[in-house]
Amino acid sequence: MSAALGAVHPLRQRLADELHARPTQPVAAPARVLHVARLSGVDPAADAGYLTGLCERLGLEPPRAGQRQFRFTVDGVTVKWERYTECCGWTVVMPGLEGEGVPDTVRSLIAAAPGQNIAVVEIDVHPGTTAAEAAALGYFDPGTLVASNLGNGRAEIWSDFRLGPDGEVRLVLGVRDDLTPRTIGNVVQRFLDIETYRMLALLALPLAQRGGQRATALDRRLAELSAAFVPGRGEGADDAALLADLGAIAAEVENLVAESAWRFSAAAAYHALVEDRLAENRETPIGGFETVGYFMNRRLTPAMRTCQSAAARQDSLSERVARSSQILRARVEIALQAQNQSLLRSMEQRAGLQLRLQETVEGLSVVVISYYLIGLVSYFFKGLEEIVPGLPHGTIVVTLVLPLVLGAVYLGMRRMKRRLHRPH
Repeated sequence: MSAALGAVHPLRQRLADELHARPTQPVAAPARVLHVARLSGVDPAADAGYLTGLCERLGLEPPRAGQRQFRFTVDGVTVKWERYTECCGWTVVMPGLEGEGVPDTVRSLIAAAPGQNIAVVEIDVHPGTTAAEAAALGYFDPGTLVASNLGNGRAEIWSDFRLGPDGEVRLVLGVRDDLTPRTIGNVVQRFLDIETYRMLALLALPLAQRGGQRATALDRRLAELSAAFVPGRGEGADDAALLADLGAIAAEVENLVAESAWRFSAAAAYHALVEDRLAENRETPIGGFETVGYFMNRRLTPAMRTCQSAAARQDSLSERVARSSQILRARVEIALQAQNQSLLRSMEQRAGLQLRLQETVEGLSVVVISYYLIGLVSYFFKGLEEIVPGLPHGTIVVTLVLPLVLGAVYLGMRRMKRRLHRPH
């Protein structure tokens, strides 16, 4: 039928599969869920290679290229592997709340996966909210406990969101008997996402704190350099040295932005996902305990605002450096224009002097050439007097010829000058 309706877009199947890329793993109460998120970077090659090798050792068919979720069974335990943007999640669901928990073989294969643990979550799922409350009050310190009613009383969640002895954050979930395993799985997945995305978002906080110190130092250097631009305060400042200093500041600012821009952007996206998951819980308070949403907002939101402030400050610093560069370039250009104008005036003065000197030389040349020509004429007529008696005296002839010689020499030099200046 599709062929009959026309050509199919090459991305259609991939886009259609996106809605089914992360199916919920059903959870039936009672159960214990272990989730480990290992930060391995944005390049999925290492994780894909490890998972493919693991499947070969276990005799399983490996996942398809680009597949973002994969389930397999080890020692009777189902393990879900899931690829996030920069980490991989390993989730194990163990039926019941008794026993030894997750087998060592499963823990070992998770521990051998690429990356480092950024989030470890353990959720005990109890049938009934009464049992969950009793377990939570027996396990957690009531002074640090947060609790919420979920979905109009369909479930309850209890935790202190502190790291346990094995580095895990433990939560206790109580569900009503009428909830299906898929619904329970959705609730469990929301809290796994909340903890994972919360930790990924907070990766930007140390960067913002370190970057704030560097930004303060760069801000101070830029302010000192900009003071040289103010009339009356920057006399004697070398523009070339100022430009070199400004270039060094610009390079450091761009390095700072490059190191943190992606992380700050990712933190904003992760924080938005945390807020979405919290909103889906439709929480109401339990007794005098803080709700999970209130607890998260009161602690996570200030950290995210610190990151937003750091990102905005870096952007502002980058813009100020750009403006300072424009001001300094304009100042250098104005100075160069003034130098060029001074040079042109000097050249014009020299050209005028050369012209006057040339005209003087031309005048002298007319006199000199005329002098020699008159001398030749004088010698000619003196010799002619001896050959032809009765001719006018040579001095008289020279006197008569002199204006003609001067005029002829002058006109000849003018003509030669015009020919030299004529465009070729």
